[in-house]
Amino acid sequence: MPRLPLPVFSALYAPPLLAACLGVMACAPGASPSGLAAQGPTPIVLVSLDTLRADRLGAYGNPDGLTPNLDRFASEAVVFDHVYSQAIHTAPSHGSVFTSRYSGEQLTADNKTVLPASRRTLAEVLGIYGYQTAAYVAGGDLSPERKLDRGFETYVSTDSFDSLYHTMPGALEWLDNVDAARPLFLFLHGYDLHSSYVRPAPYGYLHADMSYTGSGLQVGRSTPDRVVDGRVYPGFGGLLSSLAEVLRPRDPANRAEVAQILGAPDPVIPFTDADRAHVAGVYDGAVSYADTMFGTFMAGLSARGLLDRAAVVVMSDHGEQLGERGAFGHCCGLEDEETHVVLMVRLPGGAHGGRHEPGVAELLDVMPTLVEMAGGTPPADIAGRSFLSAVRQEPWTPRTYAHTEGDRLLREVSVRTVEGRLSYTGLAANAPFTPSLIAAARLDGPGFTATAGLSETQRATMRDELVRWLRDRDASDGLTAAPTSDALKQEMRAHGYFEAGP
Repeated sequence: MPRLPLPVFSALYAPPLLAACLGVMACAPGASPSGLAAQGPTPIVLVSLDTLRADRLGAYGNPDGLTPNLDRFASEAVVFDHVYSQAIHTAPSHGSVFTSRYSGEQLTADNKTVLPASRRTLAEVLGIYGYQTAAYVAGGDLSPERKLDRGFETYVSTDSFDSLYHTMPGALEWLDNVDAARPLFLFLHGYDLHSSYVRPAPYGYLHADMSYTGSGLQVGRSTPDRVVDGRVYPGFGGLLSSLAEVLRPRDPANRAEVAQILGAPDPVIPFTDADRAHVAGVYDGAVSYADTMFGTFMAGLSARGLLDRAAVVVMSDHGEQLGERGAFGHCCGLEDEETHVVLMVRLPGGAHGGRHEPGVAELLDVMPTLVEMAGGTPPADIAGRSFLSAVRQEPWTPRTYAHTEGDRLLREVSVRTVEGRLSYTGLAANAPFTPSLIAAARLDGPGFTATAGLSETQRATMRDELVRWLRDRDASDGLTAAPTSDALKQEMRAHGYFEAGP
């Protein structure tokens, strides 16, 4: 259906009424509350838009006008076109951002993410350089129970799976009361795009047909994991797609009837193109909602005079399948729909902005970049590389490869270049024999999947890189985690997570 026009946005990114309701217009544009230092080390703001696919932004080529605020930000920032997450769930992906290590190096035997005590976190390192550090997060996988808060002087979590609407007021209040003698680092997070996708009016069905009555209606309103191989199982109790990926072989020609294996009850309903389009349209409504919330936050920064002085980084931690392979969610593979993420860096005043960087980068490169931006030296034991030179229009050598891994349930690893992706499925990255099996496996066998068009030579080279990367990683088998509360387990399962581990 035709896209509906979004509301007209003010020069401060967000509708003035919404901004006023959130209290972000307390200061006149350009004014600086007494709590913000006028000079000194660069203030740093990192915004994480959970579950945002890169291909939904105009800055990444989307023609539908879903994200006017993010696209305006992009016009003043450096947009990294080929950035890939190291995991497809919130906790391990943010763990990689905070420690600049791969997600499997932080995974316990029961599939939980734990930051190793031996690794300095981003907040800890910035604290060493005198930064006051605060995080305002939306619970769920970033709940304080998950223990990803190490190094933050202030760590505030709202109810699980909340929006920037809920996390930004506290963050803006914190900015109004910071110590003027110290530089600041603020991390802001929201689940504005996480399932269920329906957001408050008018965004819920802004890009979807409200007269539609098919089986995609319920999928868009609840955890969408009951769709497997292009069929919906409405009677199944939950987490079908995650369980299916654990049990079935990857080759579609050899898959058993997953529903029968799991005992999923009837009825089984084919999921049509119209159904898929409806769910994708509801997701796009959430994209526009997230864009409005982001614009409101940017209005708050502008009102406080921070856009002239702060470096603002916008990222997503992972993407979302929207029916491309017969499933929905971030559970079922390492293809670009789940791993190609947003990364945009705006220097103070928009310096050097309005450019695209085509080189490959990983999300774990964020940590050394922000440390360098603060005038510090990143820890020696990280895996990331600073891309600050690219932001400043200085010589920079991008990565040739980006690496992503599934958890111990998904049992998949992949390597990505600008040209395409090679994945291997069968064993988790931390299994001791994975590198040897990958090195010996036939490239045309069922263990490998590759982007169409990659030559045999390219696939062989990428396989060699997978083996090298796996052999160079640190093991995480000694990590232990505190038990997860029953309340958090229930919340995580309700939002499509297998148990509460990923």
